[in-house]
Amino acid sequence: MPKFVTSEGAICYTAHGSGPAVVFLHSALTDHRQWNIQVNRLSNDYCCITYDLWADGLTDQSSQRHDPADTLVALLNYLEVETATLVGSSLGGAVAIHAGKRYPARVSSLVLLGTGLFGFQPKIDGPDSAIYAEYEAALAAHDVTRLVNAAEIIWLIGINGKEESISKESRAAFRLMYREMLERRRTLPRYEQINDTDALQALDIPTMLVECLSTIDSCGPNTMPSGTVSHFAILRSVLG
Repeated sequence: MPKFVTSEGAICYTAHGSGPAVVFLHSALTDHRQWNIQVNRLSNDYCCITYDLWADGLTDQSSQRHDPADTLVALLNYLEVETATLVGSSLGGAVAIHAGKRYPARVSSLVLLGTGLFGFQPKIDGPDSAIYAEYEAALAAHDVTRLVNAAEIIWLIGINGKEESISKESRAAFRLMYREMLERRRTLPRYEQINDTDALQALDIPTMLVECLSTIDSCGPNTMPSGTVSHFAILRSVLG
């Protein structure tokens, strides 16, 4: 996997295809492999770029505080990409929004899937599910297997979701990426203090916001809830 070496460490990335650039930004519990299927299907028409965020996948674990938008634009500069569409899921969506706010001239459009937002903490209506208590207990016990099992229900299948709605391939990919992250990561990435709660109103960039029933519905082609527009149709409509 190619590396972009910075003063903070090495960022591992992929770049496939040619044409208008599209950067895929992964969720918090995964890495660049979350987008393998999308990249394979779109790289005939677009330059598809993925990379592992700090402390995820094969990217180094930087001890410095950093701004994820600066990291993204530094990678674009390294790859000699002037502008790109940003496709972000969960944490990746938060990074995409922040990059659009800080560097609007470098972002041609945004596709946000079950996005997060720096500075915003959502409130959960209703009683907490027992699965959250199980996740916290597994975290305290450093039990990787229990953490992976609980995380799959919370962030992939969905609290009220059905296992059969997620392909076996997508479930296996999520479990592998999260397990490897838990076993490899020694420290959490350290971001600068960021508050983007006003960003969506201020953005003057074409944006498509997709509400997902689980955080990483974009992990594979068969993970979309019934009745939801496919991610490939969404990408085609935004990218042209």
